[in-house]
Amino acid sequence: MIRKHLALATAAAAALAGGLIAVVTTAGPAQAATISQPLRTMVANLPVATEVRTGYDRDLFNHWIDADGDGCNTRYEVLIAEATVTPSVGSGCALSGGRWLSYFDGATWTDPADLDIDHLVPLAESWDSGSRNWTAAQRQAYANDLGDARALAAVTDNVNQSKGDQDPAEWIPSLASVRCRYVTEWTAVKTRWALTVDTAEKNALVTYAAACTNSTVTVETMIGGGTTTSPTTSPTATATGGTCTGSNGTDVTIPDAGSAVTSTITISGCSRTTASATSAVYVNIVHPFRGDISVYLYAPDGTYYVLKAASSSDSAADVITTYTANLSSETANGAWRLSVRDNYSGDSGYLNTWSLTV
Repeated sequence: MIRKHLALATAAAAALAGGLIAVVTTAGPAQAATISQPLRTMVANLPVATEVRTGYDRDLFNHWIDADGDGCNTRYEVLIAEATVTPSVGSGCALSGGRWLSYFDGATWTDPADLDIDHLVPLAESWDSGSRNWTAAQRQAYANDLGDARALAAVTDNVNQSKGDQDPAEWIPSLASVRCRYVTEWTAVKTRWALTVDTAEKNALVTYAAACTNSTVTVETMIGGGTTTSPTTSPTATATGGTCTGSNGTDVTIPDAGSAVTSTITISGCSRTTASATSAVYVNIVHPFRGDISVYLYAPDGTYYVLKAASSSDSAADVITTYTANLSSETANGAWRLSVRDNYSGDSGYLNTWSLTV
């Protein structure tokens, strides 16, 4: 069973394929970009934009999925993880003997049917705030986000229904003692997924946060700026000032069984003439089946290195890892390109972030 960290696995290094120039070995798994800020600062940094509901349909968010194939979908993974008394898990993931506390209203329950799994930032609210521009794979990842305990919560069903798709300007838990928790979690989820807030929502969050302890909130981000670009776009990030490291957080959609997409990091001013024998390439790709994905790194002179080959036998999700590459024969400074392709039909995804240390 999975909970709180969905498919953060290390991708296996590719074997040398015919005609390819180099093989890159895999280092240990790396984390996505993180943001740590005091609560009030994180609230202040939420971007304000007008909400747009046009085109919303709940069916555009595929949920609940059984990501690890153990017979328990996302709803049940949350129930198992949040139980105050651990339930027995029977056939078909039937739960018995468990006990749950709904933090919204302080009620306790022993029947899972009395609980809903709340998307803390509702699906419709996420649509209004930016997910309308995402791919289907991004919306599925959001709707089943087990990677952050704040994203989904088991709560009393009728309380969840009374909340509906309202933001904190319109709805807040009845228990005053949990409001700071709720505001913190709302802010964390919005930050994690680079979602905007409207003016009334921002004002409400600022007011509530002012009455809370200004504790540091740490978020592992999933969306690099919330911008999706077409496959023909090649976003560029530049590293300057003597550094030999660069990163690119502009989302690039990876079309289903389509052409390769590229993202570029330009290293400029690196103090070393040549790249390192232990260069590091961190890659964060969101995709339902990482086995569909192949990843290549192109050096400034056009030489390419296989970071990951596609494998039909690998049905796990996402590629979130750091690869170690011997790039000592390459010039450090110049434009380095990451090329990503979905080799099988059925699902699309996106390149979230990548970084390069040469």
